[in-house]
Amino acid sequence: MLDLEIEKLLIHHTPSDIEFRLYYDTKGCIICYTCEQLAGDYIVIDALTYAEARHDLKVIDGAIVKTSDFITISKLIQSTKGKRCASEDVNIIVPDDYEGKTILWDTVTYEFRNN
Repeated sequence: MLDLEIEKLLIHHTPSDIEFRLYYDTKGCIICYTCEQLAGDYIVIDALTYAEARHDLKVIDGAIVKTSDFITISKLIQSTKGKRCASEDVNIIVPDDYEGKTILWDTVTYEFRNN
């Protein structure tokens, strides 16, 4: 009986001085979950969200949003930076010293809220 009471105390007791943080980048993608003070943007979260440590979420306007609420479309475009590919087939990535004709390709990603 005593072990069960101790276990309940350990599971449900969270010291008030611990602050659970979710750090995210400029696009709202999650960088890490931590209790440490790091440089960058973060929001304070509850213990359950911290324990789940889900990386399939985004932070938008200071709130956590599921990525399943978004439709994501990626498009391959010619660019001045990106991956160097053989001009006859975009599936063939070639090194910088490739002697044939090449094209640089990059990916642009569009996200739309699925309301």
